[in-house]
Amino acid sequence: MKIGPVQDSLLVERRSAHFKPMLTSEQLVAHLKSRGVTFELCSEADAAAYLAHANNYLRAASYRKLYPVHAEGPNSGQYIGLDFGALVELSSVDRVLRTALRDMALDVEHFAKVRLLDRALSEGEDGYAIVFDYLEGYLTSRSRSRVSTGLASRGRAGEGHDEYSGDLIAHYMEQGYPLWVFLEVIEFWRFCDLWLFCVGRWGDRGMLDEHYVLKSVRALRNASCHNSCIVNGLSASADKAGFPTSGPILASMNALGLKNTKSRRAKMRNLRVAHIAATLYGSYDFCTRESTRIRHAQAMDSVRKAFDAARPVCPADGSLTGYFDFIMKLVDIWCPKRA
Repeated sequence: MKIGPVQDSLLVERRSAHFKPMLTSEQLVAHLKSRGVTFELCSEADAAAYLAHANNYLRAASYRKLYPVHAEGPNSGQYIGLDFGALVELSSVDRVLRTALRDMALDVEHFAKVRLLDRALSEGEDGYAIVFDYLEGYLTSRSRSRVSTGLASRGRAGEGHDEYSGDLIAHYMEQGYPLWVFLEVIEFWRFCDLWLFCVGRWGDRGMLDEHYVLKSVRALRNASCHNSCIVNGLSASADKAGFPTSGPILASMNALGLKNTKSRRAKMRNLRVAHIAATLYGSYDFCTRESTRIRHAQAMDSVRKAFDAARPVCPADGSLTGYFDFIMKLVDIWCPKRA
């Protein structure tokens, strides 16, 4: 689309306040070098090739904030003990961790849906009536309209047709969705809301605690499925969890030997650690099939090996390895290596 004079002037005005030109991979290497990043573990040429073909600068350099900088003196603002090879290594660790947690979160979602369906059966629910009551009696008119419009757009023929679930939606769109179909076609966040509806319907306080666990699993699932970096948020200065740790998670930690220490409380205040803890606990609670637990344990063992390989390039103050070690303690109690 051609930009007219007015649009062009607005674009210039907006970007002039914080304009950063696009740089070549060689220029990006030079920039990192000017900030004190060394290139002993990875040559400048290899670093430039990495930024050109293997990873983008924004992602690779995001881990630099885990390293301290000189506060004053001639090297003020320069990183301390950071080699480009560390950025490469941590990016690799993040990929292994992200993949393991993504698959685990997807399994938690699946088995939570299986549990809800089984619970509805034990409660003597009519599969159609429970969905009708949720849509018509629990949701606001705006939310109800959003659900029906979204499903209708996926179910009808044409450009917006959902190739994977569209035919299923279309089959039930007019007559109403039974619970077993509704669970297959709604998003994870909508499932969490349906779970909350069932908390009140069945008067089950324990399900309310599980609802909060599922919300954290959903947050991590969304981040990992969108390939977001995780490791770059494992620091004391990162975002804090704006919610208390769910009761079942705390009780399980205590029962399985992870004592309520100052260090544990500090680590659990980190938002990403809180999400990881909920996902590991969710795997322990919802994913009870032995084959699934073996698969999760194998994936987390790969994460442990990746963490261990990265230790030599982590910040010398031990801050990052402290988070690594705490996560591995959570793995030991909820997803231990299995014979």
